[in-house]
Amino acid sequence: MELIEFDREGNFLGVLISSGEGPNEVPRFQSYLEAGGNKYFLDGYTIFTYDSTNNLINKRLIDFYHNSSMESVENDPNTKDPGVYEIKYWANELGMINGYLYTKVESSNPKFNFVMHEAYYREAALYAQIDLKTGKVLKVMGNRPNVYLNYRFIPHFDYFYHDIQEKEVYLSFEPDSLIYVADLDFKIKEAFGAGGSQMDTDYIEVNTIDDWEAYWRNNRVHKGFYRYIKYFPKDKVLFRTYTVGSQDHTKFEYEDNPQRMQIFQDRKLIGDVAVPNTFKVIGKIGDDYYADGSVGNLNNEKIVIYRFKLP
Repeated sequence: MELIEFDREGNFLGVLISSGEGPNEVPRFQSYLEAGGNKYFLDGYTIFTYDSTNNLINKRLIDFYHNSSMESVENDPNTKDPGVYEIKYWANELGMINGYLYTKVESSNPKFNFVMHEAYYREAALYAQIDLKTGKVLKVMGNRPNVYLNYRFIPHFDYFYHDIQEKEVYLSFEPDSLIYVADLDFKIKEAFGAGGSQMDTDYIEVNTIDDWEAYWRNNRVHKGFYRYIKYFPKDKVLFRTYTVGSQDHTKFEYEDNPQRMQIFQDRKLIGDVAVPNTFKVIGKIGDDYYADGSVGNLNNEKIVIYRFKLP
């Protein structure tokens, strides 16, 4: 994989950073963030930091366990103890708040996990705050909305998406029609939203590892759930994508799950349109909004960028 630069018309400008084993390369691209003039890459439990000239300036191993008792982590897990958690690998997104890096977390602890324990959906944290100077996780924070307590259990939809703004964070959870506005400690202040069009939300519930593995594609391909979120404060416009759920039960590929996008302005729904399955709004230049169409498009080696305007 590579970090590639294009101009606003889609013309190729050059490769900035490559994956590999070289001295200025990242072995594997898992998550990426650009903030404060630097670029941050997550590879497993390692954070690679590049400066504005794309030179590697720091590499830190994330440490969840520096202040944890392994005996308590294993036998009596404390939901506020960073040592109980690990990095959430799938659908991870990084964030930066006041100089601290944030990553999504989850727990596979045998006594506290998303397959077997209701307490997980009531108490488990969402994010870890990381000190980039030391790599230490300072605290974990955030909680899931109550919608998860309506099921027993739906780990296939235990994914959430954020857009971090200057003074607040916008959060979207896959089974929840609401969009949450939180403070910078991920404490919910308000919520708004609207249900998607013709979504199949008759989720298959599971409470064993075998069921979790067996019904993964059935849920992810044939059910509707909410996805990426992007807010533009100057326009007071927010975009959120969601899947509808494929009605063709011979289909088992993720790209077969139709996707739509909601458009909110001033917290009110003003549009709901069909979009490609890999569509994810990423930014705005002038009057044009841009969306990535490549992430998750595993069968297409092309880089796809969409440009659109609101009427």
